[in-house]
Amino acid sequence: MTDKQKQAFAGPLAGMAAILVVIYQNEIRALFPFFENIIFLIGLTLFVALLVYGIIFSLLPNKKNKKKQAAAKKSATTNNKKKTNTTKKQGGSRSVSNSLRSDSEILKLPIEVIGWKEFERLCYLYYKAKGYKPELTKEGADGGVDLIVYDPKHKAKVAIQIKHWIDSGRQVSVKEIRELDSAKKNHKCVLADFISSTGYTTAAMLEADRTKIKCYSADRIVAWKEKQLKKSV
Repeated sequence: MTDKQKQAFAGPLAGMAAILVVIYQNEIRALFPFFENIIFLIGLTLFVALLVYGIIFSLLPNKKNKKKQAAAKKSATTNNKKKTNTTKKQGGSRSVSNSLRSDSEILKLPIEVIGWKEFERLCYLYYKAKGYKPELTKEGADGGVDLIVYDPKHKAKVAIQIKHWIDSGRQVSVKEIRELDSAKKNHKCVLADFISSTGYTTAAMLEADRTKIKCYSADRIVAWKEKQLKKSV
């Protein structure tokens, strides 16, 4: 409520309190003889009216405060969304961050605790170390392709799709295989590879075989990562 609305509500109630004092003045005088003095009685009436007015005014909600509370609540919700996603696994909880840490940090961390962006970065580092000259596609417009590498053996570009569904354990399905098959043509790639940290359905593997898409687990990425860590010790 605005201040004017609060005043309009509290004013009549304060007036009613003053009227009650006047109505019950005889009872008040009987209990407190000094109120026989009209000046004291008038003072009591004003005091009661002001007291009631103040209490009612302070108890009524403030419109500005409501707006502030709503803004604070919205801000808190936004901040919560920006926090890391917490997932449950093996009876406990694990925080999976979708932020992008430094390459050295990503190499040191188990893949179970890195986010999908960091897993993509790890795959990029793997292909770079192998001399495949990886290229990152534009985020949000990859069309089902995360990396494009050059395969010197086949002398052709390879479209690579990467899935890191470690939080849900979801496996790659036929849908994702078909999307990659279409996307590789949009990126002018002859070959296509799929990398998944959570595996593939049987139907997806059959579809990959039909479309000549190679499916890999995260094992070779992890093995390379461990070798890099041993070298740095």
